[in-house]
This record gives sequence, C-alpha cells and structure tokens, in this order.
Amino acid sequence: EAKRRPRADHASTELLERSCPSKVPWSKLMAKLIDILSYGGATPDIVINYVVCSVVLFAAGRAQLRDVEASRASLFWASSALAFVIAFQLGLCTVIGCTGISIIWNAAAGYAVIFELRAGPLRVWGEEVGIPTRHRAHGRPPARPAPTLVAALVLCAAADVFYAAVAPPLTTAAHGCALVLGAVLAAAHGCVRRLAACCTATSTALPPDAQPLARSDTLAPT
Repeated sequence: EAKRRPRADHASTELLERSCPSKVPWSKLMAKLIDILSYGGATPDIVINYVVCSVVLFAAGRAQLRDVEASRASLFWASSALAFVIAFQLGLCTVIGCTGISIIWNAAAGYAVIFELRAGPLRVWGEEVGIPTRHRAHGRPPARPAPTLVAALVLCAAADVFYAAVAPPLTTAAHGCALVLGAVLAAAHGCVRRLAACCTATSTALPPDAQPLARSDTLAPT
C-alpha cells in the first residue's frame, strides 16, 4: 500500500493539471504550452504544421484585406475569430493532453473559403461558383480565386491527407471539425454584417415624423 500511494498521488496531480489549469503553477503551465506548440520536440510535425499554418494565415489575411468592403469592424471580427481559435486549441490540448496547432490552420482555411465565396462569384474551371450576395445584384463579374488562397488550400488538403494516413482517426475528425468551425465563424461574420446593414437601412428609411426626437426637441418648452 505504501508503494502504491505515490502512484495515486501522481495520478491525482496529473488529473488536477488537466482539469484545472488555473491551479497549476505558472512554470508548469508555461512548460505545457511550450510542449503543445512544439509538438513535444517532434521536428517533422513542427516543420509541416508551421509551414502550413503560415501559408494559410497569410492567404486568409490577404483575402480579408482584398475585400472591397473591408472595414475596422470586419478586421476586428477576423482577429477575434483567430484569437478564439488559438485559445480553443491551447485550452483543448491543455485539458486532454494533446499537442499541435492543426486546429488553427484548418479553421483558418475554412474561414478563408467561406469569406472568399461570400465576397463575390468566382470562376473555377470555367464554372461560376459562390454564395449569393449583393455583389451579384450590382453585376460584379466573376473573378478567379487568389493564387495564394488556392496554394494554401492545396497545402492544407495535402497536410490533412497526410495526417489522415499516419495519425489516429480522432486527429482527422478534429481537422474536419476545425474546418467546419472556421466556416461557421465566417458565415456568422456575414450574417452579422448583413444584419447591421439592414438595421442601418431601416433607420435611414424611416419618415421624418417617425424619426426619434433629439434631446433638445424633447426638452423644448411647449
């Protein structure tokens, strides 16, 4: 029994570290984050994932800045979505004990695809594809996808196929969920922007007598 107790204490400590990261000493938490980001020292995984992540983030950022309607609010949404995905990746790996950044670049790829499709029609292999937006009502001609985005998606797909062949099925499922997560974040961005534009158009279309009175008018003597 005396020999088994240290093992039980070690197991309980490990469980505490995974379930309650806030109660772990700062040095251990930093060591855990470094282990997550460095793939535990696996050089091939470091090279593959950081090259793919850099290319995908560059392509996604370029697509965001290329949008004719890019604004501070749009850039803030994209930055917040990226911060959320990074926090989700680190938090998930801290809790379940995994390593890597593949969720980040898969989510960025999904975000970039939906954002590019919402920006206007694209011509792919002679066919027009895209999500209906007000650009079509304005007669915007189809454009070719950005070469950087195409290269990033090809690289992302190749990395996903590679890890589907060498990693457990759970890794492939996580990559697929990350793609969906990025697509949902981009679609939510489009819905919020459309709702804001609709509210603005509704407020400006009100007749003069239906507009809210200014403070000086409400306090004017009768």
